[in-house]
Amino acid sequence: MKIEAIKVSKIIEQNFSYIMHDFYEMQIEYLSSLNINFKDLDASLVVMVLANKLYKTHIKNNTFKNIISFKNSYLKSNYKIEGSSLKIKEISKILNLPRETVRRKKNKLIKEKIIFFDKKKKLYSLNLVNLNKQVLNVQIENIIKFLSKFSSFLYDKNFFLKTMSRDEIKKDVNNKFLLYLSMFLDFQIAYFSKFKKIFDIETTFIFLLCALNTTAQLKKETKETFNSINIFNKLKSINKSYGLNATSIAEITKIPRTTVLRKVEQTLKLGILKKDGFKRYMYCENSKDYLRPVIKHTMDSLGLFFIKYLEIYLKKN
Repeated sequence: MKIEAIKVSKIIEQNFSYIMHDFYEMQIEYLSSLNINFKDLDASLVVMVLANKLYKTHIKNNTFKNIISFKNSYLKSNYKIEGSSLKIKEISKILNLPRETVRRKKNKLIKEKIIFFDKKKKLYSLNLVNLNKQVLNVQIENIIKFLSKFSSFLYDKNFFLKTMSRDEIKKDVNNKFLLYLSMFLDFQIAYFSKFKKIFDIETTFIFLLCALNTTAQLKKETKETFNSINIFNKLKSINKSYGLNATSIAEITKIPRTTVLRKVEQTLKLGILKKDGFKRYMYCENSKDYLRPVIKHTMDSLGLFFIKYLEIYLKKN
């Protein structure tokens, strides 16, 4: 049965509060692992773009060889790419980051030996030794968890004839590791780039954490599922406060508390988060119009994201 991305996106829209809770959870876990490893979220975005370019080049050159599995690729391969194929101007455009910021972050990554640059041969390469395994494990777990949960959900909605078990997915991810990883990075790069048009990556992290907290509390309070419009109407009718204070946000995100206070101030001015009398921050019911382009982009991207993963899953080894 062929599933269209637009139909999957519609299912996400209709079940927004249910599905987006799992999505926000995935994003928080991923951002946390990046922040712990790189201690610089903008630098981690630059790594994402560079690493994905290296992986795609490797896949293109080795499509018909059995070296895209986890065992035969990530731990053993020496990824290299010509410096001219990934310019600062290109990275800046992809990430919506100023060119000078990209230049500084790239130099920092080279200095910290996360990436190598051979000046003689003008080649970039990835230092796998210095890339924390925690980030890799989170990426793998996120892929497996997402496919497993989402396929079960679509099965319940009669989109699938059968659900994909976690063990089946894990085996397939290990066999086609680089294909899955590259697709995951494609999605993350596009997602965070879209948010960069509104605010920076640290503010995005804080917003997503507050959004996760709100959807988690809603799931506890009611079994009812809300679409992308009704969830905001539901928030208006809630008398309880579901917020997080600056200290809790700082502890979870590992962003300094003073920085958290500065960042949330921006979201308050934009009307994306709100603050109660106890200085707790939460998703603002009036933010729907401001966030509509990002919400629409997220739902459409998630639909396409799942369809592409499904195509990889159905590919023969």
